[in-house]
Amino acid sequence: MRIIKWIKKCPVFLLLVISGLALTLTGAAGRFSIYKDYEFDPIKRPFLALVMEGAGNGTAPWEIAEHIGMGAGEFPGRLFAVFQTGDEGQSIDDIEGKKAEEAVSLSSDLEEETLPEDPAMDENSDPEENETEEETASPIQSEFPDEAGEDLPGGTEEGKTYEFGTVTEDYFDDAAFIGDSRTVGLFEYGGLEERADFYAKISLTIYNVFSELLAKEEGTGKKITAEEALSQKQYGKVYLMLGINELGTGTTETFMEEYKAVVERIRELQPDAVIFVEGIMKVTASKDAEDPIFNNKNIEEKNAAIAELADNQTIFYIDVNEAVCDAEGNLNAEYTIDEVHLKAKYYEIWKQFLLEHGIER
Repeated sequence: MRIIKWIKKCPVFLLLVISGLALTLTGAAGRFSIYKDYEFDPIKRPFLALVMEGAGNGTAPWEIAEHIGMGAGEFPGRLFAVFQTGDEGQSIDDIEGKKAEEAVSLSSDLEEETLPEDPAMDENSDPEENETEEETASPIQSEFPDEAGEDLPGGTEEGKTYEFGTVTEDYFDDAAFIGDSRTVGLFEYGGLEERADFYAKISLTIYNVFSELLAKEEGTGKKITAEEALSQKQYGKVYLMLGINELGTGTTETFMEEYKAVVERIRELQPDAVIFVEGIMKVTASKDAEDPIFNNKNIEEKNAAIAELADNQTIFYIDVNEAVCDAEGNLNAEYTIDEVHLKAKYYEIWKQFLLEHGIER
């Protein structure tokens, strides 16, 4: 009874105590994720101080909800993936870290609670490994005519190239996006989920993009791959961004051999689509300086190779780094929460970049 009376007499004090405890727990939970860049001292700068400093720098305490489920070697992320299930409605699967067995999605509503995956793949692997392997000829070359008079895919006039132009958001009504955690973020925060279809998953790579179950078939609810989904629906545009998770595996040559094969397969399944091969988004200057694998030199090497696929007729190279990098060419540190992935509000920059790089034939 005395406790109840005391509570009634001091409700504001009790509220302050509860709030302080909650924020302290938030600081402790985010010590190695959203507050990892802040100095911690159990006496001078306790967990509560981390939360206060973070709030002053624009990091809201509730962002910790996006980092629940961290395990050894995993990106501290949690994905609530929404699958389109036709007339039967939608379901939400709670998927944690890069151990998830399935992820995104066709276009649909999404709970605003997520961050992408662990870019720190196998950091013990050597990006220079197998550097002497021979580069194979591009399997894509057979997709395009060498003889005069033969039609190009999509009804494009032979020899005619196209330039980028500004488009409106309805441009994405017949678009499909394929990618890893960064594309997952675009789905969640880019404002295109009601228009485009997304086939994306944390830790997705060019090597498993057609083997992972990324969507549910309309009507049946059967789990299907991106390859199966692309065979069931025709798109006007297909966007592909993969490569960050592959930096510690093989060489640029082996990566591009598979990348070209994937683009060739997309062309087979989507003969009339404009294919956008997207440059891999860079990392911050500090990440670049400290990481022997996940750095901008390795990213730039792969991006240069990806760019060579563009013919500016049916395949176009776009590089969002033009919009999200600083003057030194590194991912803007203010835009990212972990030196690799964009903060939610900065996916708008990516969307605007896409709107300024449309192709209309």
